[in-house]
Amino acid sequence: MLIFLSDKGISTAELVLAADGALTVMGKLPVGELVKTQSGAPKSMNYRVSVTHTGNLSLLAVASEAVGIDIEKNDRKVPESMKDVRNWTAYEAKRKMTGEGIKLSEVKAGGDYTKGVTFHTFLDGYTVATVGGDETLFVICV
Repeated sequence: MLIFLSDKGISTAELVLAADGALTVMGKLPVGELVKTQSGAPKSMNYRVSVTHTGNLSLLAVASEAVGIDIEKNDRKVPESMKDVRNWTAYEAKRKMTGEGIKLSEVKAGGDYTKGVTFHTFLDGYTVATVGGDETLFVICV
């Protein structure tokens, strides 16, 4: 899985363009145009993708397998039923991987959504959660 990271507050379209440039240099197919599925999830012709934004940070996960990614500031307030930021980012990453979208009405109070989710510490002060994707992880700043 490749994660493209920008701290420039760019849009999803700008992030995809930057990722495409990096992928081209690496000799890989570009992400290309993202279209939205019926649920609003982004879809690429060449990869399975997931996108997340918070503040000036934008992340794009690119993989050959279904993938979900989410990022939140560690001090973000989350719904009380979610307990903490780790549980919230895990929930969002899983919903993005399945393309189901966020549905707070389906959140189980006290539920633990962290099973099968990987948490990353490459950004101080933030929780980054990924689920699915390929085993090998590379983070590329664009």
